[in-house]
Amino acid sequence: MSHPAFQIIDEFLQAADSSAQARRNAAVALATIADDEALPRLLRLAISDGDASVRATAEAELQTLCGQSPAALGPAIATMLAGSERAAAYALIGRLQAQGATLPPLPASLPWLRLALSLFREARGATGWWSRAVRAMVPGLFTALVGVLAAQAYMQFLAEISMRSEPDVVGPLAASLLFIAGPLIAFGTWRTTPYRLHPRRGSGALAEIAWACLHTAAPGVVCVAAILLDDSRGALADAEDWVIAGMLLLLPPIVAGAIRAGTVAADGALGNVRRLVGGGFASIVGAAAGLVCVTLATGLFHGVSASVCSQLWIWWLPICVGLAGAYAWIDARVPCAPGAVADGQRLTICACVVGVFLVGAAMPVVRAGSGTFGLDTPLASLDVTTLETRPASIPLRSLPARIELKLSSSDRWNLIVDIEPPPPADESGAYLWRARARPPLQRVAPGSIHEIDGKGNSTLLFFNRNLDHLLRDSQALGAFLDAWWGRQHVPPTRSESTESPPEPRVVNLSAFPVAPTIHFGIKQ
Repeated sequence: MSHPAFQIIDEFLQAADSSAQARRNAAVALATIADDEALPRLLRLAISDGDASVRATAEAELQTLCGQSPAALGPAIATMLAGSERAAAYALIGRLQAQGATLPPLPASLPWLRLALSLFREARGATGWWSRAVRAMVPGLFTALVGVLAAQAYMQFLAEISMRSEPDVVGPLAASLLFIAGPLIAFGTWRTTPYRLHPRRGSGALAEIAWACLHTAAPGVVCVAAILLDDSRGALADAEDWVIAGMLLLLPPIVAGAIRAGTVAADGALGNVRRLVGGGFASIVGAAAGLVCVTLATGLFHGVSASVCSQLWIWWLPICVGLAGAYAWIDARVPCAPGAVADGQRLTICACVVGVFLVGAAMPVVRAGSGTFGLDTPLASLDVTTLETRPASIPLRSLPARIELKLSSSDRWNLIVDIEPPPPADESGAYLWRARARPPLQRVAPGSIHEIDGKGNSTLLFFNRNLDHLLRDSQALGAFLDAWWGRQHVPPTRSESTESPPEPRVVNLSAFPVAPTIHFGIKQ
């Protein structure tokens, strides 16, 4: 039997001149009755009323009813989710849950994944695609810039401690930031919605990851194809290289899905914290997940197409950080409910992702700073100051080889390096490595003089041929992988039997102090 007040409520709701205040009063009355006839009407008010204040009042009443858990609330919500307005009903219960409401049990047979895929229409409203893209690109490009600076500093530090020339990564990083990161962020966030607006975690996560993969596939493939075509003249000469290149075309959607999965796992993991803190944490987790995938994939194929894989790795560094920042910014716009607590399961997942990333970043540093990168034990260890009175002659019986040089004083000294018999000009193969020099690795010509100052160690490196073109133009991923594997970037020795063995050479070392500089002037 219908409640007696329904006739009056319907008159208010169906009248042509019904005011917003009258409909708000009707929403309060329906929440007070809260039976199997009142709740569907209250839900329709919260979903489809033309006045925003009426919808807000009905939603507030539903928020209160969720705490009281009336028996008819669950069937009413299930009916709305199965009706013609199911997308709007899904968005409504997602907002209620994000505000801390406890929803009644709902049928598992509902098309939750389809509902989750339709959330972007309700969550974004009438905002145009370009406006949404620009809003996501601003925080995304800012975090991408931070990632570029961090990557440049990391690769510079790794190059110095691993006795390599400075890696040329500024150009690819800047090109990725200026021309590729922005479009990929815009496409990747096209249908992204805040994860907390999904009432079902599983279907919501699948929907968000699916949209990220789908909408970064086309521009990502274009980006990869541009790199492949640019390097096709030399790097893709064999059929095996083209197979690897084709497999790399799958990298963009995989990386985008991993980034979105990382930000989803981090969303709300810290509980009710400031949005800036939670968004920063989600950015770190998402960027770590994406960079782990990029490094694993390109590292696997680096031995076949080193140039292609290295460029992909460099170009994807700012893209991963930018996408993670954009996703985290979208999620952080919906704050956690006041009583939300940290989620231990999500924190564990995030800790594992960040831990894998930190171990991967620290391992090359540890290996590069712990040994000699596969070179033999030093032929000699000399103090530069003693070479003034006792020049040294050291035979090079086998290559590669190295000689350690120490400077015990803070004065400046000139080191003279002479090689007998002198090798051909284009095959010197001698280098001086100094950590404080720029660049740290310098080519040594027979009879050349090199200034050394400050206390510390330097190393003379000798190879069987000129490595200058390999060391100077080394790609960032190559430096990373060489350091990870604990080896110096030295190509294999030529094994042709027709070549005669190189003539044994002797290195003559001497030194003399640099004369102090005297400045003449007139005292005013």
